[in-house]
Amino acid sequence: MLVASLSSPPTPSRRDRRKQETITDITTTALRQLASDGPAGISMRAIARDLGMTAAAVHYYFPSRQALLDALIIDGFDALARALRSTYDQTGLLPPNERWLTVCRAHRAWALQHPAEYLLIYGHNGGAARRVNQQVLAAMGNVVAVLYALMRDCAAGGDIDIEQIEAAMPAPVREQVAAWRDATEGIGDLPDGALAACMFCYAQLHGAIILELIGHLPSQLADRGTLFDLQMAHAAEALHRPDPAARRR
Repeated sequence: MLVASLSSPPTPSRRDRRKQETITDITTTALRQLASDGPAGISMRAIARDLGMTAAAVHYYFPSRQALLDALIIDGFDALARALRSTYDQTGLLPPNERWLTVCRAHRAWALQHPAEYLLIYGHNGGAARRVNQQVLAAMGNVVAVLYALMRDCAAGGDIDIEQIEAAMPAPVREQVAAWRDATEGIGDLPDGALAACMFCYAQLHGAIILELIGHLPSQLADRGTLFDLQMAHAAEALHRPDPAARRR
């Protein structure tokens, strides 16, 4: 039994390797179309023509254009989640606010390196999540899980003024946050104020990145990295408990 448990996983068959190679060829071609013309430019027929395949052969791997888009979205979320989780795991010795900033930088770096994919998963296509595609939701959840982990660290260290945030939340928002908690796995331990803080930070994080990617920042603000750091530091500091020493000065 021990020998079996230590054995290498089975080598993929030639057929499986060919299938995966074809899927990779299709998605790589679709990503080129995405970068050139956005989601509307992704054409199953054009992909088939570029790869020397029939349209029916492409549809064998992706039954519809939406299935291909969903695959690209899932791949994008998976890649972003890996980058964020790696950064999070490597920064365990940093104070929570520095860890937050470092993970935010990793998020922005991935977006700048993969602008077409980022705009697909967060900008162009919000419909995939609204269609309740479970695979898309799971992939997106892996990204958001890192934000929850960061917020959990801050809450545990007393860096977030949870009571003040909750005191400012109208009753309908409190009810909606509670419903969000009940419907979402893995956040049952986060109080209302921490979950609201997650949304505040998430909105500012994505807003800053999207504005940069689509070119809606003033041209005079040329040092985009420093500006981003300032925005993310402010987003975190706005949630912190006031420093008693600072109040006494």
